[in-house]
Amino acid sequence: MKPFSRLCLLASLCLLACISVSAQTAVNKADSLQNRLLSEMITVPAPNFTLKDLDGNVVSLKDLKGKIVVLDFWSTWCVPCKKSFPAMQLAVNTYKNDASVKFLFIHTWETSKTPVEDVKKYIAQSGFNFQVLMDLKDEAGRNAAVEDYGVSAIPAKFVIDKAGNIVFKLTGFTGTDAAALQEISERIKLAKNRK
Repeated sequence: MKPFSRLCLLASLCLLACISVSAQTAVNKADSLQNRLLSEMITVPAPNFTLKDLDGNVVSLKDLKGKIVVLDFWSTWCVPCKKSFPAMQLAVNTYKNDASVKFLFIHTWETSKTPVEDVKKYIAQSGFNFQVLMDLKDEAGRNAAVEDYGVSAIPAKFVIDKAGNIVFKLTGFTGTDAAALQEISERIKLAKNRK
């Protein structure tokens, strides 16, 4: 075999080895993420809520039984909430044609005197395509939905399975949009496959 042919063969073998290692690394990362998320799964009945969206339509969790529901508690003053929104928009876009998955963005703990108007303006200016529900203070001065879910910090996200159980709860936002999309997608997949 000529030296050039040997060099080409060696380069091809090295390239194949790199591709194989890269593919195996991706598989290992996916398995690692799935294993980590499986260890985080819980089964807690999701508290029902009945809230209005920005157009005044009433939305109740009990009416969504049989769907995977992703709740995202947030507020306009919450910087990490807003930082998570590009990733959440990617997730909404990813599942827009999947009728078995529903995303609800629950605005809560607002300090403004005009929360509905402020949220409408923020969502419109930011270009997000979210169904926002308003967890406004009731007569007793409490934000019922966020309190019923035991949220102590926002952003707080919950993934609810088809049976109406919370299967994942996460708080905060760090990392990249791509990593966040991968995680929320894996959580949804695990919730869908839950027996």
